[in-house]
Amino acid sequence: MLSITSSAKRIYLTGMSGTGKSSIITNLQNHGYHAFDTDYNNWKVFSESDREWILNEEKMYDFLESTKEDALFISGCCSNQSKFYKFFDYIILLSASIETILKRVAERQSNAYGRTVAERNEIIRNFKNIQPLLKETADIEYDTEKLTIEQMIIASLRYC
Repeated sequence: MLSITSSAKRIYLTGMSGTGKSSIITNLQNHGYHAFDTDYNNWKVFSESDREWILNEEKMYDFLESTKEDALFISGCCSNQSKFYKFFDYIILLSASIETILKRVAERQSNAYGRTVAERNEIIRNFKNIQPLLKETADIEYDTEKLTIEQMIIASLRYC
């Protein structure tokens, strides 16, 4: 196991599809912060044994070992993400009602996931089964129906 040490504050943003993870990461990048969305740039690999997309563990370990940024934000929602929680100072859960999530994924332009019936059914299953697990392991939870992107960024920066 690698020994990853850093004085930088590291924050992992998680939540179901449609809760605003990508929007927050994009806004943090636009403000000059070191922020990554694991939905893009080969941060995930398909696990044949699990039949799902999971975080690329080697890439994550290498990245976390090498980065020395003052503040680091990574977003994602994969079944193996908890393996990396020990390398983050805070786990922030973004949440919303299932109705809001389904509306957002149907309307968003940045990601096509959630537009098919099968994907929408998967989102509903994940909301019922995965959301409670994410709540258990989160340090902080933001209700993305009540807070704006800017408010969540300001709140998150307080932890850096």
